[in-house]
Amino acid sequence: MTSAVTAFYFYKQILAKISIPNDKNSLIFLIKIILLVNVALVGAKLGDSAQTNWMIFSMVNRFLAAIALILAMSFFIHKIKYFERYRFLILLAIAIFIRIFAVLSAPSPTIDVFYILRDGSKLLLQGGNPYELFYPAPYGVYIPNIVFHYGPLTPFLFSPSVFMFNDPRPTLILAEIGSAFLIYMIAKKRNLDENIAMLLVLIFMFHPVFSFMVEHSWPDTLITFLFLLAIYFVNQTKRSLVPGFALGSILAIKSVYFLPLFTFLVSTKSRMSNILIMFSIPVVLSLPFLYADPKLFWERTQIYVTNPERLATVLAPTNISLSISAVILKYTKIVLPSYIAAIPAFLMAALLLVKNPKIFAFSLLSTFLVFMFLFMFGPYAFLYNFAMMGNILLFSLLFLIPGRD
Repeated sequence: MTSAVTAFYFYKQILAKISIPNDKNSLIFLIKIILLVNVALVGAKLGDSAQTNWMIFSMVNRFLAAIALILAMSFFIHKIKYFERYRFLILLAIAIFIRIFAVLSAPSPTIDVFYILRDGSKLLLQGGNPYELFYPAPYGVYIPNIVFHYGPLTPFLFSPSVFMFNDPRPTLILAEIGSAFLIYMIAKKRNLDENIAMLLVLIFMFHPVFSFMVEHSWPDTLITFLFLLAIYFVNQTKRSLVPGFALGSILAIKSVYFLPLFTFLVSTKSRMSNILIMFSIPVVLSLPFLYADPKLFWERTQIYVTNPERLATVLAPTNISLSISAVILKYTKIVLPSYIAAIPAFLMAALLLVKNPKIFAFSLLSTFLVFMFLFMFGPYAFLYNFAMMGNILLFSLLFLIPGRD
């Protein structure tokens, strides 16, 4: 995938060479195929050992997935145009309900992220420091202890959901609904065909691992929404400061993403003020926690960024990571230092910025490539990282597909 995107980035005629059709009808047909495959994979991947309420909600989800598959097949029938709008809304509702039922079916998922987000936000609501969170993991897999290691904005974002539901995951469901709305708005602004707009929204909502990501509380779902918000406003006007705040919020959740986000702003020729805002937000939000306990804050937030040797003792990346660094560790027992692992991503970012993309879609592809190099040579790369990169490719389609005349 990375090779194909790189080839397309530097040699745009590659599509013609491999005979991919570019007419509207063929394009819509291919997008329908992607949607059908996505929906089928969603049904195939439903179910998890953490779903203790599976007898009720998981069965409902399988029934909903079956209905969604039938409706996805109906896109290939051309004699039901009057049903298109209702079909779209029904599929959208099914995607939302599958997310809700996935959460209800797994009230206590066996993954540290759920407990980190829930209990870290609880500490904040109680007036405490979320970075003081520390207790043995209730399931004893991968990470032995629950510690809050996300950026300073994270507990604030999830506190309302934890306060109302004692669960951080409703925030993620709302984020995905917001992302679907932004995709549709961007498609309308670009005057894309209505069918293409609806299909792209549904492809996003039926990402093959969406129920897994929401059920397991991965915050990258929220990060995807914030990045899409930045895309929307950067594409609207260069004068907007919203991109700086949106991307700064991402860095205040995961600071490791600074290089691809910086590449995105520079490649889109965004205002310098947006770059300053992006880097200022995590710094400002960190100040209260640095004042409370600077050593604890630094250790918690940088453990996965600056100390891969410590990571290797805390997490078993050879078992669950999909990165090149994990393969090197597995077969050579060598842990790549962070500055060595980051070199390929910095070199790729420099090359892409020198290339200076003139097309907005290629700024998104630049961001994708930097993310890919960052993850593949970093200490870990998980399924949710690749899901987010797949969404970036989907967002680039919004700007690669020509609008109606």
